[in-house]
Amino acid sequence: MRLLLAALAVCVAGAANALTVTFDIDLANDQTVGPNINQGTSQGYTFNYATVYNFGNFINLHDDNGVLSTTIRPVDGKRFAAHTVDLVGWSLAYTTGSGPAPTFGTSAYYQWLTGGPAAFPTLTFSGLRNGAVVASQTFAPMALSTVGLNGAFSAIDALQITFNSPAPTWGIYPTTPNTAWCSQWCGEFHVDNLVVAPVPLPASGLLLFGAVLGLFGYRRLKAS
Repeated sequence: MRLLLAALAVCVAGAANALTVTFDIDLANDQTVGPNINQGTSQGYTFNYATVYNFGNFINLHDDNGVLSTTIRPVDGKRFAAHTVDLVGWSLAYTTGSGPAPTFGTSAYYQWLTGGPAAFPTLTFSGLRNGAVVASQTFAPMALSTVGLNGAFSAIDALQITFNSPAPTWGIYPTTPNTAWCSQWCGEFHVDNLVVAPVPLPASGLLLFGAVLGLFGYRRLKAS
């Protein structure tokens, strides 16, 4: 019976031990790992952040002197599952219209500046296992939301977050059609409150659990 209870405890451990990584930083004591980049530790998980865009309690990914990629890893090196994360993003990215540019300074010109689709920037979450990508999800700029990561983000040993944007004309007004451009900067995302949990019992453990149940039933049958 004690074996049975122990097996049940292992099965529910993943759900019971879920925690929220808040990305609170300690700028004075966090390790410097690159120009304007420090490594922080929050709830036992390490991550990189830009000291330029430092608000102290979330990861800020920004294409103007901010970090464009950060990798979240458990200090103990164990595998984990990533479930949800709070995300908010802004964009100052545009694409010009398909036809020739109207006269600069006219209202028609400023309408033409944003006449094409602007499907950038985006933010990609990649689940890594032994360096290989085993899960991926990409999000566009959005109002503050709690978004779910799919079931493939389980049994990973690192979570990489990447800011995606083309190399557009930046900070000036373009005059060529179908040209990606950004006003001041292209985009910014805030990442906060990542909910993670230990890896659930693997298939081999479930087989062992079944064997324990079978043995328990056999012993009761034999005793009767």
